[in-house]
Amino acid sequence: MKKEIIVFVSNVLIVFFGVGIILNTVPLYKGTAAAAAGDILSASMPYTNLKASAQQVFSYFSDNAEKNADTNNTSPEEASEVMNTVGSKDGLSDDELKQTPDDILKLMEEEEKVIGSQKKKGSTSEESYTGGGTIVTYNNVQVQNKIPSDFYSLNIKELLNQKADLKISDPSKPTVLIYHSHSTECYTLLDAGYYTESTDSKTKDIARNMVRVGDDICRILEARGIGVIHDREIHDSSYNAAYDSSRKSVAQYLEKYPSIEITIDVHRDSITYKNGTKVKPTATVNGKKAAKMMIISGCEYGSVKNFPNWEYNLRFACSVTDKLNSLYPELMRPILFSERKYNMDLTKNSFLLEIGTDANTLDEACYSGRLFANALADLILEEYS
Repeated sequence: MKKEIIVFVSNVLIVFFGVGIILNTVPLYKGTAAAAAGDILSASMPYTNLKASAQQVFSYFSDNAEKNADTNNTSPEEASEVMNTVGSKDGLSDDELKQTPDDILKLMEEEEKVIGSQKKKGSTSEESYTGGGTIVTYNNVQVQNKIPSDFYSLNIKELLNQKADLKISDPSKPTVLIYHSHSTECYTLLDAGYYTESTDSKTKDIARNMVRVGDDICRILEARGIGVIHDREIHDSSYNAAYDSSRKSVAQYLEKYPSIEITIDVHRDSITYKNGTKVKPTATVNGKKAAKMMIISGCEYGSVKNFPNWEYNLRFACSVTDKLNSLYPELMRPILFSERKYNMDLTKNSFLLEIGTDANTLDEACYSGRLFANALADLILEEYS
């Protein structure tokens, strides 16, 4: 009898240890958890009632893991802040990055049904757009310099050698903040070569505006093991107050998550010629069209005051652009270096990112967002952590 009690207690301990292990690993193994538990218990204990109870416990947690997998991403109406589970540090394949998400495919299919009945308003011009002004080039980096040389002598080589003021001890902690001062900026859905009178340039529908692009940026960063916070709040309900609104949010996130080192305000540009033709800055990356991107980095000059750390941002902007163009040549327009601040004074690694224009498609913009995130993850993991 004493021997049976000892065996029983030993097997109960095995069950508790087994449950503890499965509770921590079931999100990874899901459906196989119950089967694995049964095999362990079959080999270790004769008590079939305990085995059956354990299998029910493991089955319960496995089933709930499956259910929770469908609700892990917070819906737009539920919250404006999202941080999902951090994934692998391994790079993503070109095919994974190129794949058009199902929700965007559905939007495109719906638009194809109605675009024929819409009145054409103007044409779009697909081109490799760089903008005007003085362009300074060094290797993979181009800068459209709007700052007089007698105030600041731009030296891209030196900025790259200095690198960003960035050291991340644990990239899985919240490291990057993605937000959108002009959240309602949006894109066309089809690559038709023209736009119609009903084509939206702004929408509060987060399935189509900058929040949707930000979702893809965050998804890839998370998949690469970078902790990221996505502020999904609509900041431009009052357009003139947009930067004040987003500034409050950024300040709150920086206080809540002191590990955040990088803040990026993701926008969409708009370029229209005098004849009404909209410019569609486009690059082809691995056989798929992508919206060209531009980083804006500001400077304390002229009317811009209280921005003493602006050069740190420029160093970071050069590092990011260098990495992007080394991986995806021609994807980046020149960095716009000009007399601006926006909210870039809040950290030493901040910039504003313009992804395409209103002539680009949502699919092209999201693809560029994924490419951007993949390159940023490479940069963080290879050079700053």
